[in-house]
Amino acid sequence: MSSLTRSIRRAPARIIASIMAIALAVGAIGVFAVPSVAAHSLRELALDDHIAHVAADTTPIASVDQLDLDGVEVVEGRVSRSIATPEGLVRVIGIDFPNQTINIVEPDLGELPGIGQALVSEGLAEIGDTVTLADTPLEVVGVGNTTWWATDDVVYTQLADAEAITGVDGVNRVLVRMVDPRSESLDTAVEDLRHSLNASGERLESFPITVPDGRHPIEQDLIQTSTMIGLLGVVAGIVALTLLASTTNTLITERTREVAIMRSLGGVRRPLRRRLRGLALGIAGAGALIGIPLGILVANVVARVVLTRFTGITPAFAVSWTVMGASLAFALIGARLVAGRAARRVTRTPLAEALRDREGSPFGGRWSDRVLARMPTGGLFERMALRAGAHRRARTIGVMVQLTAGVAAVVTVASLGTSIAAFDEAELEPWNWQSSVQAVDAGLPFDAALAGGDDSIEAAIVEVGEVGDWEVLVFGLSPDTIMLDNDVREGRWLDGSRGVVVSAGFAANQGINVGSDVDIALASGVERYRVQGLHRSRSLDFYIPIDVLAADLDSEGQVNTFWTTGSPDQIDMVLPAAADLITIDELQAENVEARAVIAKIFWVIGLIIVGVSVLGVSSAMAVNLYERRHELAAFQAIGGTKAQMRRVLMTELVPQALVASAVGAVAGWYGSIAIIGFFESVNAVEIGTVFATSMVPMATVAAVAVVALIAATAARRAAKRPVAVVLRGAA
Repeated sequence: MSSLTRSIRRAPARIIASIMAIALAVGAIGVFAVPSVAAHSLRELALDDHIAHVAADTTPIASVDQLDLDGVEVVEGRVSRSIATPEGLVRVIGIDFPNQTINIVEPDLGELPGIGQALVSEGLAEIGDTVTLADTPLEVVGVGNTTWWATDDVVYTQLADAEAITGVDGVNRVLVRMVDPRSESLDTAVEDLRHSLNASGERLESFPITVPDGRHPIEQDLIQTSTMIGLLGVVAGIVALTLLASTTNTLITERTREVAIMRSLGGVRRPLRRRLRGLALGIAGAGALIGIPLGILVANVVARVVLTRFTGITPAFAVSWTVMGASLAFALIGARLVAGRAARRVTRTPLAEALRDREGSPFGGRWSDRVLARMPTGGLFERMALRAGAHRRARTIGVMVQLTAGVAAVVTVASLGTSIAAFDEAELEPWNWQSSVQAVDAGLPFDAALAGGDDSIEAAIVEVGEVGDWEVLVFGLSPDTIMLDNDVREGRWLDGSRGVVVSAGFAANQGINVGSDVDIALASGVERYRVQGLHRSRSLDFYIPIDVLAADLDSEGQVNTFWTTGSPDQIDMVLPAAADLITIDELQAENVEARAVIAKIFWVIGLIIVGVSVLGVSSAMAVNLYERRHELAAFQAIGGTKAQMRRVLMTELVPQALVASAVGAVAGWYGSIAIIGFFESVNAVEIGTVFATSMVPMATVAAVAVVALIAATAARRAAKRPVAVVLRGAA
């Protein structure tokens, strides 16, 4: 610690810059803790609520006692149905409150309801109010919710009240807790539930939701999002290590004479190298000491933003010790590696050369220097700049790496933003509907004949299914639909047979070809279809003739969606009470809002990388000045001015900035392709990379401006040093 303190006094700006860069990098890597932080809160809530392992909507059944299920811990029945009110749709949940053990509802305020009473979600009503649903008045006695319905407006009542309000005879939602909650056991439970319902003449109304091993359904999405952000954090870490290597190399090089004196007095190389490496470890440790709390803060802020925006859940503060420990190891091990080479070089430098405090390898010592000396390179200043950059290859490469990383980060972040925006637009582009009405309850509750003979209104089915381990959207469409462009990339469009058209991106990811058979798990069971076309849609979409899909779902002539090519007014005539109306413009606005949240996080991490890069370039220039102190002092001694010195440095740095910008643009191109490709593979979607071309000139101008500012500052500092002291080689 005393060695680090003395070094800080000798070079405070460089060391503080390195410490802050390491701190920022460690803080950025903390984004990897977002899934753990979010999962901590989600799983605590799931544990408190005793969340269901299987939740399934069914046709009304008298009681869950009629179900024959193996391996279950407990089974409960609920009433679940949406009711239209003047303020909008409200979900009514009927519960046997005295005996509830799954998805437990507890009041945050007030008490649980009795007959003729209700507990409502926050913001829907106040305690003491009366809510009237289907002409049934209910006194509000409590306010609360569960994580399962966190984003919905919900009214919880006793089972008898819910049956009277909704018209459901019995229960229509089954909740299951399993003794063994692994995925395989839950799949078996779903099949047992389906067979048991079918045996009594009932059926599943929608594909069951399964939550294995106490996890929350949105955890996987959080992992994918934070991994994308975390990849940028790794870039920040690499840039910070480059800066640490540069700073450590300088600080160790500055102690060359000190080490030489100690060696001449009998000092052993290994302890000396250990002492020199300790300096880098001290810098990294100090950076980690600041960066780890910053990483904890970053992880919790990001988790809070994402969870609050997409789930309505405010997570509790949590710490991922695994990620924080890995960040500390990254800083210390990285420091040990980057300091080792400099320490070995200093302790192996010949004593005579080290004590002389002069550069042991002047320009011209290498064959490449001699070749460069014979090349026409312009005037005196241009020759000095070019030769300085060529002679100090490591320093030049270090500066360019820092600039390249900054430009690449900006270009990558911008390209991710443009790619996601383009994906959202491309995802909606094949659809021609302007307004959509979709049932908010499970099943196919609407008669397709409601569309009448109006050519601008079309009935459809939109259901969730599974293909392998992938959750997919299954659309039941008329083969001659006008709501979706039916141009396929390969094969042919629907013709009314048991064929299916699949999104081309998903098909390519899963090895599905035209002519292949594909098994789709639906609410009614597993159905097999022959792939007859690959569509240009970007998501995990499957298109099946509407009559075929309705028959497979045991609901012939029934649908759950209506589309219109006109205004919402045109669809009012078929707007059922328990349906949600949305326009294409509203859907696009929701996409923009959701995308903006992720984009802000991207830009914060990108700015951290840029900040680390600027610190790196500044530190590298400080190193450059130290190594060239005799050269610059001699330049001043023969009459060189501060302006001329600035010109030399600008002539040296601007070409490096331009080259680094070009390389950074290429790196940004491949980086964005790699990150988007990663997400395409793990999500089985076709996102596509849209390169942010307009960001390249902006990043280039910024890079040149940064080096110009640094050159001016460096020239001003060099001009203040006494020439005689520098040439004399004094400390």
